[in-house]
Amino acid sequence: ILTSVFLIFYDVKIAILIVAVVHLANNLLKISLFSKNISTDILKRFGFLTLVGAFIGAFFQGRMDSSIVKVILGVALVFLGLKEAVGFGEKIRLPQKIDFIGGFFSGLLGGFVGNQGAIRSAYLLNYNIPKETFVATAAIIASVVDITRIPVYIFSNKDVLTDNAILLLVTTVSALAGTFAGKSFLKKISLKTFKLFVAAAIVIIGALLAFRII
Repeated sequence: ILTSVFLIFYDVKIAILIVAVVHLANNLLKISLFSKNISTDILKRFGFLTLVGAFIGAFFQGRMDSSIVKVILGVALVFLGLKEAVGFGEKIRLPQKIDFIGGFFSGLLGGFVGNQGAIRSAYLLNYNIPKETFVATAAIIASVVDITRIPVYIFSNKDVLTDNAILLLVTTVSALAGTFAGKSFLKKISLKTFKLFVAAAIVIIGALLAFRII
């Protein structure tokens, strides 16, 4: 939902960049907490092509008009929101023998609009691993994507970042603080209610983007 919120205030490319920084910080925190649970075997199958895909996705995003990126991101957000609301695809498992394809395309989508989790999860579900290993391995794969795409985003948008450096820094720090502050709020509502609220917000903003209303 963070991407959806930033899209209200920033150009789509800048919003994706800000969220990428927050996303990386959050994943590095997960890695520090679950570092002993990382599966190196899975990383070897995913790693390199995920990096390649992320670079290609970020490269092409930087050369596309923001209006096109908005539409693509809008469609991705609608799909993601519906997936969360309805729950379809949660048990989908894709063959391990084509892990390299999953690694590339999750990186490609992550580099382009930042939403690579659905593809990555569909492949990781193939492995009979503890949830701690799932979280840790997914976090480090996502971090590979973030570390690859952020410098490309910065290079493509360096003038905008220079003009808004302080504002972007404050926004990023505020978002990280909000992540920790949100823990107390989450305790007051059910998981189902929270997921439906988030899904509805994502679908609405995604639809507005896809139809070029915002």
